[in-house]
Formats: sequence, structure tokens, C-alpha cells
Amino acid sequence: MHPALDLEAKVDAILARADDETLPAVPASLYLDLAESIVRQAARLQAPDGHVDDLYGPPGVETSTATGRYAGAVAHLLRAGRCLDLLESAMAALDWCCDQVVAAYREGRAWRGSGFYLKDALVLYQVLAGTAPSDGMERWTRDLASYDPEQLYDGGHNWLFYNAAAEVVRIESGLSDRHDYVEQALASQLEQWTPFGMYRDPNDPVTYDLTVRQGLAFMFEHGWEGEHAGWAREMLRRGALATLLFISPNGVAPYGGRSNQFHHMEAMIAYLAEWQAKEEARRRNLRLAGALRRMALAGAKAVRRWILQDPYFSLKHQMRAYPCHGHDRYNPTGSLHAAYGLLAANLFGGAHHCAATGIPMAPAPTDVGGYTLHLADAFYRVWATAGGYHLQIDTAGHPGYDATGLGRFHKRGAPVELALNMSIVPDPKWHIAVANPRRAVAIGPGWPVAGAWRYLAEANRESHAVAVTTREENSAVELAVTYQSRGDGLPGATEVRECYRLSDEGLRCRIEVPGAPQVHLQAPLLET
Repeated sequence: MHPALDLEAKVDAILARADDETLPAVPASLYLDLAESIVRQAARLQAPDGHVDDLYGPPGVETSTATGRYAGAVAHLLRAGRCLDLLESAMAALDWCCDQVVAAYREGRAWRGSGFYLKDALVLYQVLAGTAPSDGMERWTRDLASYDPEQLYDGGHNWLFYNAAAEVVRIESGLSDRHDYVEQALASQLEQWTPFGMYRDPNDPVTYDLTVRQGLAFMFEHGWEGEHAGWAREMLRRGALATLLFISPNGVAPYGGRSNQFHHMEAMIAYLAEWQAKEEARRRNLRLAGALRRMALAGAKAVRRWILQDPYFSLKHQMRAYPCHGHDRYNPTGSLHAAYGLLAANLFGGAHHCAATGIPMAPAPTDVGGYTLHLADAFYRVWATAGGYHLQIDTAGHPGYDATGLGRFHKRGAPVELALNMSIVPDPKWHIAVANPRRAVAIGPGWPVAGAWRYLAEANRESHAVAVTTREENSAVELAVTYQSRGDGLPGATEVRECYRLSDEGLRCRIEVPGAPQVHLQAPLLET
């Protein structure tokens, strides 16, 4: 049996060991506080034509998707009775989005990223129905009903789920009847899912697994019950169980791949977990439902220190002199502050409306510990949690993003950056405020070869095979990771063995490189 099929039994066994302790109260209104902090700062940057500028980008240039995400975030706040003074601003943003739709269909072309914009702008259209001036509603209705999805939407992979989600809201709003488009988009991606309910965008970035799963939950939240609904529910359930096992006790999402460690990752998890909690409550599994709500709110709590300030930080650092440190290089203006900050805002706002606050929080697996999760066939990572400690090992690094080896070591209640929050790579595919690192760095071994030192962190997905064994106890876990060289993939070593024990005493490791005359252990030091 594939281990993914045993996820539910594993999570149930962990939760059965939970103490009946009183958990600290975290109100769902925190979601709205986070969303409002970002939205009010973005509102100050709205241009006269309705689009939203980026605080760190050139004036008059929108960071792609920012305006649609602003519209969606304000919509959720308006629904909650907040930011009523931003009603005119929200309508201007919807006007701008509709202008882009009109221009595209008149010219017979796609609007780049239209699914990303419209998935959220259409939520605002729904919120404004019955309250906005009739001439505005008539215009928006005409424009948003006017296009064929095959013409306007573009892109592949995760983009297809955004397109499908936008079309579902159109259908719910009576603007489209293209159920066939939605089902065809999903059918084209069925082979990209793992047995663990995780979506494989190219090179397995964690962010794009989370965003696709959030898109499916969003579709259900907006009334979708199509041909692939049964499959989607099963994928979302498995993915939620896996997420409970790979989240940090501090509430933060895993590292790995592009667009990573932005706060929208915790917001995606919050939306997913609040939605899945309702599903589990309907199945009368209130213990699992409560654990999911605990995970959702832990993520919101984790990012407060970066978001509830002015200006907010869109990433997990506070380098005011280098605000775009860590932002992906694929954005030509350099800054993703507006686009990804507003994505977090509309997802936290959406999580608030997904939340069934009558479901009481219950302990999550991170409160209990004593477990591991190994993704061997995709994503290539191992997580372990015990005694309030947590680690993540990347068993096959991805050049430009992640190094091979132990790249994360957290302790509950300690700042995530205190030991190591993510591995370090030379020539990273994101902007950094310092000189490029000389080599890849994770906590792990190096050995001498040809007058120099070779480090396991430098290994890539083609250089070695991996074998992982685990032993789980109630209070501790042990795992052994063996890297076996493919040819000369690990120069100077045929094998590297790492053995870890994680408990309330911390992390103990034993490392062997058979045949090496010496072994170094590298561990990065924090410089502030």
C-alpha cells in the first residue's frame, strides 16, 4: 500500500495521543486584521485609473495581478463590514480590470494572467451586487459576461487552475455556462498529482502545490460540483493530512522552490485548512476539524510580526534597506511587494469567510510530535517533528533554489530564522542584498577531494540515489538518510550516511562518509 493511503490512520494515531490541554485562543478576526493592514497600505498607492502601484516599483507600473488581488481583498473586508471607506476605491479597481477585459476581447487576444486577476475581481463583483450603482453593475455584468475563456485566459500548469476558478465564479454569478471549460482544464492536469494529494508544478515548488489546492477549495466554496469534484475532494483531503505533517510547530510553511517564504503561503494554508475543517465536521470528525483550524490560525499568528506594521513585509525578513531581498527575479520591476502582499490579504480575508468558527480548535500534530513524513517520489523531502523541534531535509536539491541536506531546524516559540529557516544556494534565482554565496549551504557534511572540500549541500537531483528509514516514538523520532553516488555524482565519496535523533533534548546527528580521511560539519551562523 502506498504510504499516502495510510495518512489518515497516521494523523488519527498522532491526535489520539494529544493531551486535553486548553489551547491559547486565536480569534478568526486575526485574518481580517492581517488583510486590512495590507489593503490600507495598498490603497494609498492606487493610481487615478484604478490600478494599484507597488511601493518599491516604478510609479505608474502595476506588479502583475496586484489590482485584481486588491479588489478581492477589499471585497472580503467589505463583506465583514470593514473598510467601508474603500468602496469607491474597490469599484475603481474593478473598473480597471474590466477595461483590460474589454481591450483584450476587442483585439482578439489573451489578457496575460487574466485568471489570476478575475478569480479575485469576480468576488468583488459578487459583493457589490445589489449595493453598487446600477450603471456600474450593468457595465461590469456586460464586460465580465462578454468573453470566451479560450480567448481571454492563458498559461499552463498552475495557471489553468486559476482560469478554472475564475470561470467557476462566472458560472456562479450567471455570467457563463462554460462548465465544459472547467472540466477540460482539470482533466488536463490529473496526472500531475501525487498520491499525497499534492500538485506537481515543474520542479515541485511547494508554493505552487499550495496555490493549486487553494484554487480547488475556492471552486468548491463558490458552488462547483462538476465531473471531477469527487477526485478533487479526495486530493484536498489527502493534501490537508500531508500539510498537517509538514508544517512547522511555529506555523510557517515549508521552504522549497520559487515564490517561497512569502506570507501568502501561510494564507493559502489558512484557506485550505478552514475549508477542509468544514468538510471534516460534516464527516463528524471534529478532532481532525479542530486540528485543521489550529493549523490555519497558527499560520496567521506566525506572520503577524511581519504584516501588522507599516510598511508591511511581504517576506520573512525585516531588511528595510533591501525590501526586495528574496523576491523572485522573474518580475521585471524587481518587486513583488504589492502582488504577493495583496495575494496574502485576499487569502486571509477568504479564510475568514471560509471559517466555521463554531468548530473549536483542537491540538494539531505539531502540538503532539513524534512523527515524520517522507516524500520519496516527488518533492524529495523529509520532515520530522518531536519534542517541540522540527526539521526539513531536502534529499535532492534544486539548483538556484534549494541545497541538498538539512535546510531547516526550528524550535517552537523561537524565531524561525534563529538556527536555519531554509538552505542557501549560490546564484539564487531571486534578488539578494549581499554577495552571492560561494557554495550551497545546509547543515551537513563536507569531505576533502583533489585538494579542495566537497559538500553534500552541492549535490543535485541527478548526482545520487537516496534511501530513508525512520523510527517514530511518542516523544522522539529517528531517521537515517543514505546518499549513494551515481558514478562520480558525489566526487570523492561513494556514500554519505546521516543519522538524526530529534527529541525534547534537541537534535543529535551522526554523519559518516566511508573512505573520507576527514569530515567537516558546516552550519551557517546568523549575522544581524
